[in-house]
Amino acid sequence: MSHARPIAAAPARKTRKANVGHDSPLFMASVAKSFQVLEALNAAGRAVALTELAALAQLDRSAVQRVTHTLHALGYLRQHPLTRAFTLSGRMLAFGHTVLATNRLREKASPHLEALNRKTGETVNLTEMEGPDIVYVVRFPSLHAVSVNLHVGSRLPAYCSAAGRAILSKLDEAEAMAMLAAIKRTPMTKRTVTDLPGLRAALARARELGYALNDQEAFVGDISIAAALTNRSGEPIGAVNIAVPSPRWELEEVLRRLVPQLLKTAREINRELAEL
Repeated sequence: MSHARPIAAAPARKTRKANVGHDSPLFMASVAKSFQVLEALNAAGRAVALTELAALAQLDRSAVQRVTHTLHALGYLRQHPLTRAFTLSGRMLAFGHTVLATNRLREKASPHLEALNRKTGETVNLTEMEGPDIVYVVRFPSLHAVSVNLHVGSRLPAYCSAAGRAILSKLDEAEAMAMLAAIKRTPMTKRTVTDLPGLRAALARARELGYALNDQEAFVGDISIAAALTNRSGEPIGAVNIAVPSPRWELEEVLRRLVPQLLKTAREINRELAEL
């Protein structure tokens, strides 16, 4: 019997306006508006009435009314009969299940991640890069109480996460720094490194050591280490990471006890990925 199960998907992402290729004649504004509404509902995580939903999606009320009517008719939204507020329907889960079921990285990595979770007793994650963020694809939770509650589908900025830095360290330095320079780098805690020279140094250390470190830069009380996963061409396609609470772990202990196990797991997964 398995010792742990990945946490069920409960994505949480910020609403954003579609801005990639919007000047193309192929771009459909109506489709973009539909996704703005869906992302706004997803980020809210609760039932939302029409007027508030329009504000969250940054669209006019009439546009949101048309979108919600269509999505409700197609079965992707539910509407409360009394409050008229909208929520995502269970039909949306089919997309997430399909994404996870067809993810070869997840398939190859999961057994190794579960084994690492059993050995360490700590939270083990598989992440992928999506734009400027990392997305949690698989998550085996700690056997102990944790202060950070993330789920499959949760997102974090790559610049302040160990997994993001591990992936970025495998890119060409100029490419990685151009990506970092193009995004807004907001401090998540008092320890967050946001300046480009500091991030360049962090990526250089990750490149040299084979893993990246995050000491309470994304969340207060959370220490995270991560190693990149690569395809047969050596291109980064994800990262495996271990996250532990600082009240229970000293940084030196993390480096001494957990880093070797992290690197061993990453090597085993990369060996299998090279055969794909």
